[in-house]
Amino acid sequence: MKQDVALLAGAAALTAAGLGVALYAAKLEPRQLVLTRPPLEKRPPVRTVFFSDLHLGRYYSPDHLAAVVDRINALKPQLVLFGGDFFSKFLRDAWALPFSGLAAQLRRIRAPLGKYAVLGNHDVREGARPFFEELFRAGGFTVLWDQVVYPAPGIALCGLSPYSSGRALRAMPAGGWRLCLCHMPDKARYLPLQKADLMLSGHSHAGQVRLPVITRMILPPGGKFYPYGLYRPQGPGAAQLYVSRGIGMSGVPFRFLAPPELVVLG
Repeated sequence: MKQDVALLAGAAALTAAGLGVALYAAKLEPRQLVLTRPPLEKRPPVRTVFFSDLHLGRYYSPDHLAAVVDRINALKPQLVLFGGDFFSKFLRDAWALPFSGLAAQLRRIRAPLGKYAVLGNHDVREGARPFFEELFRAGGFTVLWDQVVYPAPGIALCGLSPYSSGRALRAMPAGGWRLCLCHMPDKARYLPLQKADLMLSGHSHAGQVRLPVITRMILPPGGKFYPYGLYRPQGPGAAQLYVSRGIGMSGVPFRFLAPPELVVLG
């Protein structure tokens, strides 16, 4: 009898612990927006904030965008960059996305040197690209598709399309601070990163649920080699790569040991 009671108590404790972890992963961690300041070898000359992978839709309500904007503005950035995947499942969610309200929130982001965005794979699927471009332009962003721009003297920014060959990177200057914005981090294996100092990516969400063995299995194509953090994919003389955990959720409505983040540079 005592052994049966002990087994039942153990099972109850495990069940309670499992429910607690599930509650934390579904309700608490997805709202814990943290700041990350990666230790770059060559830091930007201006304060830059990078955010990515909002995935607004079923799992991350459009209402959350206002809080993200408030956090960005509190950092007083000079330059703001978005790394793609604003949408989640466009055809499923478009009816519930208040486009004018979302554009108004994006317009609230203050950055005197400009706001720039690239598209993620979810932003080009299901006919989403024109809606993304219209939304972000209405929000005061310059949308980059395989092109180089110069936000300020001595700063060059190359924004690549989701499935780009990276040819636009070859137009980068030889000096200054050179940044490549590319949604999928695994492209860093073959892009001409000698033409940049830093590449910023998202896409992988650090697996979104970080557990031994499981995380490696659920990483998305394009985000398996460099799932999260700071890398040097092509060795000395080529750009560092920083991969953000992003903000929203995709696939499953959980984040565990992979809280959403804003990346602060400079």
